[in-house]
Amino acid sequence: MRVFERPGPVNTDEVIEIVKAVSSKYEHIVVASITGDCALKAAERIPNKKVTCVTCPQGMNWEVDRMDEGPFATIPELAQIRSTWSEQGLTRVPMGITQANRERLDNLKVRIVQGTIPFFGPSFSIRVHLHQVTGLDLMAKTLELISTGTLVCLECVLMSVDAGVIPEGQEVLAMAGTERGLDTAWVIRSSASANMFHPSKGVRFIELLAKPGYSLVPDVNIEYLR
Repeated sequence: MRVFERPGPVNTDEVIEIVKAVSSKYEHIVVASITGDCALKAAERIPNKKVTCVTCPQGMNWEVDRMDEGPFATIPELAQIRSTWSEQGLTRVPMGITQANRERLDNLKVRIVQGTIPFFGPSFSIRVHLHQVTGLDLMAKTLELISTGTLVCLECVLMSVDAGVIPEGQEVLAMAGTERGLDTAWVIRSSASANMFHPSKGVRFIELLAKPGYSLVPDVNIEYLR
């Protein structure tokens, strides 16, 4: 297992190389990729694999003026991105795959999954709008103690199965990170979200390939306005 000194996009290239080194044993690679950039890098560098790009639900945005704390304030590469947005006078930046990236992903036969995030759907609305924490929030925050990407890796595998892109019961390579870029990689046995806790065919964390030594755990009250 590779342990990085810090979280963030600085680890993206190495995570892809770590996954590439073990990819011969696996059929499916799932990549969390908001803009499509990381999925493109993975698909280009790891050929002959079924790569799935999992992106955000429709209508989510980065709120530039609300990033005084958290990843975009403390991770240097993310702070630079936020600074660039501010210099451009942007206050809201859509979280989604660009049209150019969609075309390139399509040419590489990368499937795109966009849907409700298992730990970021109705429970998120309950937390933000009704000011109550649910059991799903507690589970999500516990996984983030390992790394933010660990939670996202799980979500991406569940979403890919729910979308019919990968089957249940497969050992899948999953990559994710902290807001942008990659800093975490897992081997996860896939399942549908409805079967996540099934005693025999539920999802399982099999092997941790890479993570930041100290993860950045976002504030539970973070908002991505729609």
